[in-house]
Amino acid sequence: MSYQALGDSNQGGYGQYDPYGAQQNPYAQQSSYGYGGAAEQGNGGYEMSNMQQTGGPSAILNKCRELNDAITELRTKREGQLATAQSSLLDSATGKEDQIARQNVDYIEDEINTALRYLRDQFKRIKETPGSGDQRVSGQVENVNRNLRREIEQYQRTQSDFRKRLEEQVRRRYEIANPEATPEELEQGVQNVLAGQEQAFMTPGTRSRQANDARQATMQRSAAIRKIEQDMIQLGQLYQEVAELVHQQEPAVQQIEQGAEETHRNVQQANTKLDNAIVSARNARRWKWYALIIVIIIIAIVVGVAVGVTQANKK
Repeated sequence: MSYQALGDSNQGGYGQYDPYGAQQNPYAQQSSYGYGGAAEQGNGGYEMSNMQQTGGPSAILNKCRELNDAITELRTKREGQLATAQSSLLDSATGKEDQIARQNVDYIEDEINTALRYLRDQFKRIKETPGSGDQRVSGQVENVNRNLRREIEQYQRTQSDFRKRLEEQVRRRYEIANPEATPEELEQGVQNVLAGQEQAFMTPGTRSRQANDARQATMQRSAAIRKIEQDMIQLGQLYQEVAELVHQQEPAVQQIEQGAEETHRNVQQANTKLDNAIVSARNARRWKWYALIIVIIIIAIVVGVAVGVTQANKK
C-alpha cells in the first residue's frame, strides 16, 4: 500500500517513511505464519494439500484442524505483537520513535490482513470439496467458519479502539501545535489533518521543538487512522464473504455430491443390465443346445420309424 507523502522531509516526517524499506523490523523474525504474498497463491505456512486426492472425511477434518490452529496463532499475533506495536506508537515521543513505531504497526497489520485473506481462501477450498456437507464433518466445517468470523470481528474491534485512541492524540497534539486556535478553528483543523491536509499545520511564526514534534506525531497518527479506515472497509467485505461461503457454496457441493450419487447409481444399473445380458446370453446358448438335441432326437425318431416301416414291408 502506498501512502501520500506527508510531513517535512527535513524533520524526519512521514515523507521519509517506507513501511517496506530496508530498515529491519523487530517483529519480522517473530512471525511463523509464512503468509506473505505467495501465501495468497497457496504457498503459505498452512498451505493445504489437494483434499480430493487425499480423499475422505478424515482429510477434511485434518484441514479443519489446520485452519483452527492457524486462527489461534493469528489471534496470538493480534493480542501480542500487534498490541505491543500499537502501544509503542501511542507512547512514542519523538519523530524517530514515531517512524519506527508506524513501520512496526503497518508491518503487522499487513501480515494479519494477508493471513485473513489466505484463511478465507482455504476455507473456500474446504467448502468446495465433495463431502464437506457430510454429517461426519459438517460440524467441524461450521466451527471453522465461526472461528474465522469471530477473529475478523475481534480484529475489527481492536482496530476501531486503536483508531479512537489515535484520534484523541491527534486532537491533543494539534492543540499543542496551535495553542491560539479557537474551538471552531481547532475542530476544522483536526478534521483537515485527519483528511491528510498537511497545510493545516502551516501556521506562521517561530515554532518550538515541542510544537514541531507534536506536528510530526499528529501527521503520523492521522496517516495511521486513514490506513485503518481503508483496512476496515476491506475487513467488512472479507467478513461478508466468509459468512456467505456457507450458503453460496452449499448448492455447488450438493450438486457435486448428487452428481456423484447419480453416477454411482448409473454404474450400478449398468452393472445390473450387464449381468442380465450375460445371463440372457447364457440362457440363449443353453436353449440353442436344447433345441439342437430335440431336433436330433426327432430326426432319430423319424429315421427309426422309416427304417422300421421299410423292414416291415420287406417281410
